[in-house]
This record gives sequence, structure tokens and C-alpha cells, in this order.
Amino acid sequence: TIKNPDATRTKPICSLGEYAPYKRILTGSPVTKSPLDLYKQCEFLKKELLKPTKIYVKEILNLIKYNLINGCANITGGGLGDNIKRVIPEGLTAEINLNKIKTKKIFSWLKENNINDKEMLRTFNCGVGFCLIADKKKIYKIKKCFKKKFQPYEIGYISKSSSKIKLFGKIKW
Repeated sequence: TIKNPDATRTKPICSLGEYAPYKRILTGSPVTKSPLDLYKQCEFLKKELLKPTKIYVKEILNLIKYNLINGCANITGGGLGDNIKRVIPEGLTAEINLNKIKTKKIFSWLKENNINDKEMLRTFNCGVGFCLIADKKKIYKIKKCFKKKFQPYEIGYISKSSSKIKLFGKIKW
């Protein structure tokens, strides 16, 4: 029983307790690490999970206005494969080189917690929040529509094939 919740000594213990569900939710296991280790993990998670999502409406409208893209896909639940194949016409395939994906720290952390690559790619965007499908000759003009922090980079290409998506290579977590 905590007799005085305002006491200096009990405050950190009380606030640490509120982070315990993160550990159970993300790993499915009860809190077994030291409180200091758990606190460090939860501080990292709190920052990463509460970051606002980048919304690309302004940039995409400009790309459409200047006829710079052939298609685009928001990468949400379902990961790269399920979201990109929705915009690929029959007879074409998006060939995605997983080696080229620049992952963020949160995905490396999830990977360290025993989630296999296939599940990671099926569930998360793995750092690719939005995909543009465009003619390679237009890349320079496309990049001019984005701020430096959000510059697009090439992760694949379109080819003729019966399957709509082909993932190859391996993500560097």
C-alpha cells in the first residue's frame, strides 16, 4: 500500500507502473526486466508511438497537378505487399527490393522482440509510409515537391508479370 502518493520516493514507482501494459501488449509477456530497463524501453516507445503521422496531401496534389506520378499507395495495416498491389494494373508487378528500405528504430525494436520478417512485412509499413509509382525520368522533379526530411527514395520498379507484387532481398533491421 502506498500511504503517501505525493512522496518523492513513491512517484517514480507509480508512474513506472503505468508503462507496464506496453511491455505486455507488445511482447505478450509479463514485466520481468528491471524497472530501470523497462522505464528506458517505455520512454523510447512513448516517443516513437506518439509521433504524428506525416500527411502527404499537399505534396501528392502537386504531383498530380503536374502529372508526375502514375499511382500511389498509403502503406498501412497489411504492409507493403497488400497495399501496393491494390494500385498495380493486371499484367504488371511491383518488384520491391527490401534491401533498399530505410527502417526506423521502432521497427528494429519490434524485430528484436521475436517477430519474424514475414509477419513484420505483413503487419507494419517498416518505415515506408507512402509509395509513389512514377516514371524514373521524373524522379528529380518529384523530389523537388518534398522537404529534405521527407525526400522519397527508390525501392523498386514495375515490370511485366502475372503477380502484382514481388518482394525480394532482405530488410536490414
